[in-house]
Amino acid sequence: MQRNGQAVVGSPIADVIFEDKRVLLLLDDGRQLAAPLSWVGPKVVAMNARERSQWVATADRRGVNWPGAGQTSADGALHVWMLEQDALFEAALAELKALDWRTDQLPHRSRALVALWRLVADGYNGGLLQFLGNWGIAEMEVALAALAEIQASATLDVVTEFWRLVGPIAQSEEVHSIDDVYRAVAGALSERIEELDEQFWEAAEELVKRVPEFFGPAPSAA
Repeated sequence: MQRNGQAVVGSPIADVIFEDKRVLLLLDDGRQLAAPLSWVGPKVVAMNARERSQWVATADRRGVNWPGAGQTSADGALHVWMLEQDALFEAALAELKALDWRTDQLPHRSRALVALWRLVADGYNGGLLQFLGNWGIAEMEVALAALAEIQASATLDVVTEFWRLVGPIAQSEEVHSIDDVYRAVAGALSERIEELDEQFWEAAEELVKRVPEFFGPAPSAA
């Protein structure tokens, strides 16, 4: 699928190629998107070449399953949207690294992607307080703006509610470090933050598609 020779975000899968350490999804628009071999699961990793070749595309051709490994997901054990998002994040992080990690030097698009990557990484691994503690108030504001820009309404609602509760504490003149914030988040407020973290895990699933739709298509893997 090509439009005037241009890449098309969410292009259907034409083929799947295995390399030593990664899997490539070859797309109809000519791009290839890469994933670590581990992403297909241990049963597929253990398969021989013939068994691996017996992948089955999902109904929309944006995902693949290996029935021989017991995979039947409607979205696919591996899907284009996941790899598009990951490639976009990786490209923005590479750009940041080339700028010696100076986020203020990034163009708007890459700056938004970096903030969203940090939000997702910390939000899933340690929660929204961890994101705030690692990156600060300015990054929270960039992430909120990026969520609004890509119209990720479910995730935006959760993070906005978190910031409504924690923002006044973090911005207080009596707070000098993230440890002060942690100490202030106690009792019923702590329980509410835990609830919001759980809601974030579910809501942020929308970003897998929202990010590529807004910022994509992702660059083709080398």
